Amino acid sequence: VFNGEIYNYIELREELIAEGYHFKTQTDTEIIVQSYKRWGCNCVSRFNGMWSFALYDKEKQILFCSRDRFGVKPFYYTKQEGLFLIASEIKQFFEMLDERPRANVERLLKYIIRGETDMPPYTLFEDIYQLEPGSNLIYDISSHNYQIDRYYTLDNREDGSLSYEDACSLFRECFTDSVSVRLRSDVPVGYFLSGGLDSSSIVCVADRLRHEEGDPYLIPEQHTITSCYNDKKYDEQEYVDEVAKVTDVIVHKVYPDSGNIWKKIDQILWHMDEPLFALSALSQQSVCEAAKSHGLTVILDGQGSDEQLAGYSDFYSVLFIYLLKKFRFGKLKREIDAYAQLRSGDPFAPSRSLLIISAVKDWLTPGVFDKIVKRLYYEKVARLPFDKRILKKTFKDIKVFPRRDPRKFIKEYMTDELANILHVLDRNSMAFSLEARDPFLDYRLVDNIYKMPFLYKIRDGRTKAVLRDGLSGIIPERIKNRKTKLAFVAPVEKWINEDRSLYRQELDRSLDKFEGIIEKKRILSWYDAKEHLKLGECNLVWRIIISGRWVDMFEIKV
Repeated sequence: VFNGEIYNYIELREELIAEGYHFKTQTDTEIIVQSYKRWGCNCVSRFNGMWSFALYDKEKQILFCSRDRFGVKPFYYTKQEGLFLIASEIKQFFEMLDERPRANVERLLKYIIRGETDMPPYTLFEDIYQLEPGSNLIYDISSHNYQIDRYYTLDNREDGSLSYEDACSLFRECFTDSVSVRLRSDVPVGYFLSGGLDSSSIVCVADRLRHEEGDPYLIPEQHTITSCYNDKKYDEQEYVDEVAKVTDVIVHKVYPDSGNIWKKIDQILWHMDEPLFALSALSQQSVCEAAKSHGLTVILDGQGSDEQLAGYSDFYSVLFIYLLKKFRFGKLKREIDAYAQLRSGDPFAPSRSLLIISAVKDWLTPGVFDKIVKRLYYEKVARLPFDKRILKKTFKDIKVFPRRDPRKFIKEYMTDELANILHVLDRNSMAFSLEARDPFLDYRLVDNIYKMPFLYKIRDGRTKAVLRDGLSGIIPERIKNRKTKLAFVAPVEKWINEDRSLYRQELDRSLDKFEGIIEKKRILSWYDAKEHLKLGECNLVWRIIISGRWVDMFEIKV
């Protein structure tokens, strides 16, 4: 049973045929079977793709299960009521089990208060787990026991011999090949285009492949889908138009709004199985629906770039700490000045002074800084309208990413932050029978980027430096030099503050589901006392509302 795609199935097929294996089909599904016959459980290390599969080995009496390296495709399992069940959707288990689903209350509270979702191997359901990315599960049918083995992890080695120019060339080569193999399809292929650096890079490279190399897998017309808003604060159309000028793509623009919002949220919740991390899923749902309406079946998307190429603001403080540790004070000053110049006017960028203070504290007080951060974070949320005992419990194991080690920091981002993003993309796309592919998550590209020195990722104040310079001449200069980023967002702050009474009703209704674990009066008093809710506060309101609708939808015991 197989969900996903093996992109290098052509090469593997040729290799296996040369070794005497015979095929009955042209499919990548059969590649899994024949590869298992040849290499056993080690076959997955040869696959380039996204997958969750279960293979029954009758001779060994085992069920061999695997999930792709980064968790693009879902794999859930549970052992209850004398059954061992696996599925790609949690709701499938409810058709097999007699008992109603139960919430994992500890994880649910962490989601509501901290916004924490998708932390493998856990789910928000009690006794239901997800197979961690890059892992195999082997179930012994005779003993009814199973073991989980990790077959992939990021390599910590750094290639110090690689010059910056060579790194840019290597990125360009690997990325181009990654896009090329993901264009292999016998159905129409399109692109999600936000106007940001990542999606623009995919579209421009694919366009070049079509014109210069005559790639046989490309369709005559190239279609892109983008999410737009009339409010300029959330809109990136001007950058989308820049990409359209230098390529042959046909741009389809979608304008999500808050009309029928509860119906839309319920539709998304049904497909997600678990509450949403952010309302950007609404924008993503809109572009997925539009892609399907325009006849697209496969879509290329830019997920996975920010986490490994230091695309988030957090990475600047990591850079400053790194330079402090190396006593490279001249370079540090130049990077701080470049950051201030490039990010001035960006409302989403942290201040220079905040980053410097953060860097100095961590440099001077390793270990102690972790405790300070945890304490400051707790003091911040202690003002939230929750019982203090609940807050302490939900924050007792909060993770502070290792800012003193850039490689470990990137690894944590690739492990923790990526999971939820991929969850939302996979469920939103598959809800419309749309297959989303992620060129930035080709493991060959990921491994090569990870080995590159950290200073190749943030350089002269620019994030994703090796991407920007590696694709110079392919992407428009205005995109290459972008200093802001939005991706597909939703104006949640605006929606709530413009219709406070509507959201209060929903908040009131949802809080009834959590009697005994959340104090309803305290939450509502806090909500009423606020003249204007800030973005973080709006997200908290959303999480409570969505959690209540989730409990209703799946008839969950809390």
